[in-house]
Amino acid sequence: MKTHPGLETAGAYLNIQMGSTGTPWAVKSDGPYITISRESGASGSSLARALALRLNAHAAKHAQWTVYTGNLIEEMLQAHNLSPRLARFLPEDKISEIAASVGELVGLHPNLWDLVQKTNELIRRLACSGHAIIVGRGANYVTAGIEHGVHLRLIAPAEHRARHIARLQQLTEADARAFNTRRDLARERYVHTHFNASIKDPTGYDLVIDTARVHLTEAVEIVTTLVNARTPAMSVP
Repeated sequence: MKTHPGLETAGAYLNIQMGSTGTPWAVKSDGPYITISRESGASGSSLARALALRLNAHAAKHAQWTVYTGNLIEEMLQAHNLSPRLARFLPEDKISEIAASVGELVGLHPNLWDLVQKTNELIRRLACSGHAIIVGRGANYVTAGIEHGVHLRLIAPAEHRARHIARLQQLTEADARAFNTRRDLARERYVHTHFNASIKDPTGYDLVIDTARVHLTEAVEIVTTLVNARTPAMSVP
């Protein structure tokens, strides 16, 4: 899933949630990791790629950062020796009872519910291995309790996001706004269905960044600083 490579307007509303430093982590991690939740058109993939470039510029060869976005499902299917065709049954949306039943009727194995759980298991393994930037799929909720995580939420005004998607998809701004609305509702349903949470709840994240106001390069530096603070022994210059 790609975003416009030329978009460099990333934003200036910044909400930092300070966690308790005395709270023990339930699961150990071999290194830092980042999760990114985003409104449609808020440049989540652009920020993920820019972060990987910034962090890898100073990372050791054995600790290179990898971005997982649309390729996350492909990785899961490959790990379980499953057909890549199954990816079309796993949109980032609620898997309805009807869809799950149809999947079972046409002989999907494992069923759709199991595929979601296998995706969550992969996300947890990636987080525990460290140096992963995981975009979407409610990854901040999937990795709850795993140490060294930095959890981001990217937002922007509807007009800004519509202009971006209009350029990217060659749509009118009205169609782009409708496109964003559909994707945002789908992501909200996915998080509510699988985690009983609201994707818009700021307490689920360490940072909420308005990408219409904070420049992409500023966002990269802010996140890099937080990654360093969470993992002082693995600091990135």
